[in-house]
Amino acid sequence: MKKLYTPNFQRRFIGKSALTCFLFLVFTFNSSAQPDITGLQTKLNQTIDSLYTASKVPGIAVAIWTPNLAYKYVIGKADLKTSVERKFDDKIRIGSITKTFVATVILQLVDESKIGLDDKLDIYYPDYPNSENITIRQMLDMTSGIPDYIENPEVLKSFLYDRLDKYTPAQLYDITKSMTPTFAPGTGWNYSNGNYNILGMMIEKVTRNKIENEIIKRVLVPLGLINTSYPLLPEMTGQYNHGYMRDTLAKEFVDVTVMDPSITWAAGCMISNIDDLKIYGDALAKGNLLSPEIQEERLKWVSTGVIGFVKYGLGIFNLGGFIGHNGGITGYNTTMGYNPELDALIITSVNEYGVNGGISDHVFTTVAKIVFPDKNLFK
Repeated sequence: MKKLYTPNFQRRFIGKSALTCFLFLVFTFNSSAQPDITGLQTKLNQTIDSLYTASKVPGIAVAIWTPNLAYKYVIGKADLKTSVERKFDDKIRIGSITKTFVATVILQLVDESKIGLDDKLDIYYPDYPNSENITIRQMLDMTSGIPDYIENPEVLKSFLYDRLDKYTPAQLYDITKSMTPTFAPGTGWNYSNGNYNILGMMIEKVTRNKIENEIIKRVLVPLGLINTSYPLLPEMTGQYNHGYMRDTLAKEFVDVTVMDPSITWAAGCMISNIDDLKIYGDALAKGNLLSPEIQEERLKWVSTGVIGFVKYGLGIFNLGGFIGHNGGITGYNTTMGYNPELDALIITSVNEYGVNGGISDHVFTTVAKIVFPDKNLFK
C-alpha cells in the first residue's frame, strides 16, 4: 500500500488507512447571514464546478450547514454508463467513516463497564503478539503499532481489483498477526485497519452479538439513520451512486461499485447518504451517544505526524478544528467534519477513489476556507 499512495494526509485515511451538469441547489439563510450571500453562493458554485472540471471525477456533492447557511450542491453523474445524474440523496460507500461507528460502540461498552479503555488486548486476544502491552485506547487512536492488513499484497489486490473475494474477520486477524508491527505500542502513530478489525471482533466477543446488530441497535435506530447500513452482500440497493476507479494504464473509468464487505468489514464497509451523515456527524462530534466523561476521553487528540492540523482521537479525527472522519474505499471518497467553534458541519463526497487516492479532503478544505475566509483554517 505504501508504494501505491503518495504521502499526503488524505491518503493516510483511506481504506488503507479508506469523487457540468447542474443538478440540485438549495441555499437558505436568515437575517444574520453574511452581507454578500449571493457572492458567497456564486463563489462556492464556481469553485466546485472548477474542481469537477479540473479533476475530471464522475461527480461531486457538497453540503454545508452553519447558523446562517444551508447549502447543498451536486454535480456530475451517478452512473457513467447510463448518464444518470448524481442526486444529493444517493447512497454511497462511506469507507473509514465506519470506524467512527465501531469506536462509538466500543466506547458505549466502556460506559457500561464491559470494556476498559486501558484494558490490555491480552484480556481478549492473548494470542496476539505483544498483546500484554497493547491497550484498547491505543487501538482506537492508532498508536498501538498493529499493522494494516490491507498492506498485505493479497488483501490489497482484493481491495482494488478482486473485489468479490471473501474474508472472515479471523482470517484478517491472522494476516495482521503475521505482519511486522509498525512500532512498539504507544511510541508512534500509524493509520491501520488492523486495529479496527480486532475491535470489531471484540464487540462481537463481549456482546455475543453480530457487529451489524450492535451498530443498528446502538447507533442507527437511536439517531433514525434510515439510509445507513452495515452491508452483508457486495451489491448496493435502492438509489445509489456508482463508484469508479481510473484504470492506471488506459486512464479510463472502471465501475467498482460492487465489492464484498468482508474485505474491509469493521474498518470500512458501511453505506450511508449525506442526509444521514448530517445527523450522524452532528451527534458524533457532540457526543450525543456517549457520557460526557467518555466523550472527553474520545476527544483527547494525538499527533498523527501526517500534517500539523490533522490529529486523531478515539476513532475520530480533528481536521483543523473540524471533528469527524473521512473515508476512502475503492470507488468512493467522503469527508465529514463539524467545527464546534464555528457551529459548522461540512460533508463532501466524490464517487471516485483508487490507486492514487481521492480528492474529497481537498474539496472539503477548499469550500471551508471560502465560507470562513477570516479564520485562517488548515494552517
